[in-house]
Amino acid sequence: MPGRNVLVACSLTALLFLVVNLAVNRAAINSVPRQTLRAIDAAPPVIGMFATGGSLVAAGFDAATVEGAFESSGHPLVVVNGALGATDSLEHLLLLRRALQHHTVQELVYGFFDQQMSDDMPLENSNLIGNHAMLYYEEPQIVVRYARFDLMNLITFQAYRCCAVFRERGTIWARVEKLRRAMAAVGMPRQETNRFGRAEDFDLLESVSPQAFTQRCNQVLQTGQMLSPRIQEMFQEAGARGVKIIVVEMPLHSWHVKTFYELPVWSEFRRATRQAVERAGASYIDASHWIPEESQFDDHVHLGPSGAVRFSRLLAERLLTGVPSPVTAGVAGTQ
Repeated sequence: MPGRNVLVACSLTALLFLVVNLAVNRAAINSVPRQTLRAIDAAPPVIGMFATGGSLVAAGFDAATVEGAFESSGHPLVVVNGALGATDSLEHLLLLRRALQHHTVQELVYGFFDQQMSDDMPLENSNLIGNHAMLYYEEPQIVVRYARFDLMNLITFQAYRCCAVFRERGTIWARVEKLRRAMAAVGMPRQETNRFGRAEDFDLLESVSPQAFTQRCNQVLQTGQMLSPRIQEMFQEAGARGVKIIVVEMPLHSWHVKTFYELPVWSEFRRATRQAVERAGASYIDASHWIPEESQFDDHVHLGPSGAVRFSRLLAERLLTGVPSPVTAGVAGTQ
């Protein structure tokens, strides 16, 4: 009977979908965002220093080195690296909120590069893949407030939140992509990789040209919004809890510095950013030139392990000697 066959087929399809959904949900238990959230939750009640940001902070801020430097100086404190790669300021806001929910945070170190603190692009549901998937389950009401979804994206977002196959689709795609790349690499020259993946993939994080970089800087300068609403809320929430905020312009490969940061527009952009940061009650450290050796980087933007230790030691020394307060810090040059 045709009707019965259709019913059986639909039932088997639904059962298969349920099994796959449960399998994906289980596989995603140890996704990078969930590991990061668990690490934050597992920290002691008082976090002396909480660092967050994107992959530059995840790779470049070595919590153990900072803890060791402070302990050696007689000022022991708990240091937590709560940064998450392949994320934007919305995730960073949520990571800080997660830390503030269960802990007393004394200092916030927020690392950035280029125009990261001013970026405020609307989101689409299709963007929420990989580490961005945490936006489905970590305070989605805040995500909806900042994402500026249109109606279709809003409906899709709410639907995907309830289904692991869609919510954690990046878990499936990552395995497929690894297999695809392994097959494509057969018989081909070995490509340079680092702990995050193919080094050439991270060229996409940089501007395509000095002209495009200049244009983007000028666009932001014309609007005057050096800090996106997400960053402003992050600083406001931290300030309301008595958290000392230190913004760090992260170290970058000498190629990036020479190609982009030596452009006249970046000096103007940095000055305007520093002023905005200090008006928000935070301190600003320009560490972009701290690690000039190319060998200390895994690619043009990420410090390697030894570079991370060196940067973290220098940062700890800088913080131990004191950072000028926003009220008295100069804004014309770099620190």
